[in-house]
Amino acid sequence: MMSSRLLLLVPVFSCFVFSVFAEGPDSLRFAKILSNHMVLQQEKPIKLWGWGKPGSEVAVTITQDSATGARVEQESAVNEKTFQANANDEYSITIRYVEKNPPVLKEQTLRAKAGEDGRWSVVFPPAKASFQPTWLIARSGDELAIVRNALIGEVWICAGQSNMGWSNFNRKGREAGSADFPGLRYIAWEDSWYKPLDEVKKNISWQECSPDTAQRFSAVPYLFGTFLHRYLKVPFGIINVARGGTLGQTWCLREELESIDDKIIRTVLSDYDADTAVWDDPKQLATLMTQWEKDCEKAKAEHAEKDSRAKAEGKKPPRLRMPKKPSDARSGWSPPAGLFNATVMPVRDLALRGILYYQGENNNFLRWTRYERTFPKVPVSFRKAFRDGTLPFGCISQPGWGEFGIDPEVATIAEGYAIIRDIQRRALKSDPLSDMIATYPSGNSYIHPGEKLPVAEYASLWALAKVYKEPVVHRGNEYTHMKILDNKLYLFFDTDPVVHERWKHIEKNAYWQVLPCAREGKAELHGFIIAGKDRRWYPAKARQTKLENKWCIELTSDLVLEPVAARYGWANWPTGNLVGRERIPIPTFRTDDWPIPEGVNYSSEARDASSARLKELREIGLRQALDRKWRQLQVDIPRLEAEIFRGDAKGRIENKLSRIQGILDEFENDSWLSRQLNSYDPKLASKLKGLHERVEALRKE
Repeated sequence: MMSSRLLLLVPVFSCFVFSVFAEGPDSLRFAKILSNHMVLQQEKPIKLWGWGKPGSEVAVTITQDSATGARVEQESAVNEKTFQANANDEYSITIRYVEKNPPVLKEQTLRAKAGEDGRWSVVFPPAKASFQPTWLIARSGDELAIVRNALIGEVWICAGQSNMGWSNFNRKGREAGSADFPGLRYIAWEDSWYKPLDEVKKNISWQECSPDTAQRFSAVPYLFGTFLHRYLKVPFGIINVARGGTLGQTWCLREELESIDDKIIRTVLSDYDADTAVWDDPKQLATLMTQWEKDCEKAKAEHAEKDSRAKAEGKKPPRLRMPKKPSDARSGWSPPAGLFNATVMPVRDLALRGILYYQGENNNFLRWTRYERTFPKVPVSFRKAFRDGTLPFGCISQPGWGEFGIDPEVATIAEGYAIIRDIQRRALKSDPLSDMIATYPSGNSYIHPGEKLPVAEYASLWALAKVYKEPVVHRGNEYTHMKILDNKLYLFFDTDPVVHERWKHIEKNAYWQVLPCAREGKAELHGFIIAGKDRRWYPAKARQTKLENKWCIELTSDLVLEPVAARYGWANWPTGNLVGRERIPIPTFRTDDWPIPEGVNYSSEARDASSARLKELREIGLRQALDRKWRQLQVDIPRLEAEIFRGDAKGRIENKLSRIQGILDEFENDSWLSRQLNSYDPKLASKLKGLHERVEALRKE
């Protein structure tokens, strides 16, 4: 489909040409997103738009003809001055692209008439990807607007919060030093407004990727772009509009939020409308500011009194703390539809290939019940805005974060990341154009983990497989169904399509060909929990086996005689170690549809009630975890006593004994738990001591 392209290092002199126009309100110009060094989406109609004098005729040209480009440059009044200012004699090396039989873009001109608001637009036919510099030229009377050095290739929007916006990542110094990809272009801004905008408010500009500019690019978008740019061998454009600390609600169309019949959403919208109305009403705004000024005067007077008293008593004078000046609610940090209005809506006429979305962390903090309603509206909103019902939507799920190895009785109550991942998985499960991209192994105890390379790699593999139809393994095995037999629960999985094709001709597959395996090789499978009808969760022992001649994973627990449900990776920082082929993580999942505890904070009353209930559930979970550990000890210790006489059991006994000792240490190191230990069985400690002595004797034999 694409002509072959080669990379070539050539010595060049650095010189760039820019035009500067003194733009009045009616000056001819392109939309801000259509600017120097941009990338236009290949194989889709190319819509160009901008503003000029109302009613004026505008001729718009797209061309890769260097002669036309040279003539246009000569018309620019600042061309010669800018060239002289940028030209120098310093030697430099820059990567350039050499194309064999590049596609030819025929020069075309279309005409449009600016409307009453001055807006004009034209639509050119689709074009093929090319590294040939492209000019976009608009003329109206004696006015001229130019976009230089545009390329035609692939364009993606990256949206979300801080893990999408952060530029720092492990190995950044080594990676950025070789980031000489002038065919990779990047533009970023973040903004918010209470109504949809037709134009970006901020000054924005596209940048070519170089060792210098890459230092300032956000990590995941940059790495995602480099993976696809090098694989597809086409120009690649990244539009990054992420803002840290945002909620799912801000990445939705307002009309989509209004369609949600839910008390939380209705309250959030009503409160926000009341706040913004103040800033649209001069009288209310004057009253608000007058009250703030009075509060400031009161604070000064109170401070003067405290200061005088402190001096009289020979104490350190207090700090003056002034009331915070009211901020414009119309441009809040993460209001309903706010980021969507200010960043997505102004570029909705731009053709693009897909959306990469990385958000959900902030909904972890007592906002997951709201997320249940708003997240499904995010891909819907992007597709409606761009008028493309087939727009791919890749959702990067949360990395591991927080406390590792938390008891399942507590994790299943209020581990917000687990709930967010589950909401994303369920919302996208039946959407053939979307996927949840699992990344939990990349996390750590920091909410902004530095491991961004695997995150971007998983995302790019998804894009290559699902969007570009390339034959790459893009995901781990996914859970399909379960069966229950006796006191055991069996989980069945599918395989990545490429992996399936690789092994389908073999009549009898080995388990490692068709099932998830431990990341560490022949190790125990971790991360599973199971529950009975009482809905109490217990860690499960897992192993690969066959049921009815089909490979599956068997789950058991000594304490769950009649299991009915299972979960995998259910925690902020999952202990799950399952991977598919190519070591891609198995997505977290659950087989049950039991209600999730509420996490709400849309009002102070709701927040207090939700916090109190979650605190109560945590305390119940902690008691259940204590009870479960004790009951498990009652099972494990008799087994050890029976196995101690087996000459070949020393290694297994030592492992089990270490695990039991760790549990007992947890009891004994806490005074309250120690009392519980004695109340259950005062002789247990002496039994354990005897087992230790037996094992030590075995070691000496």
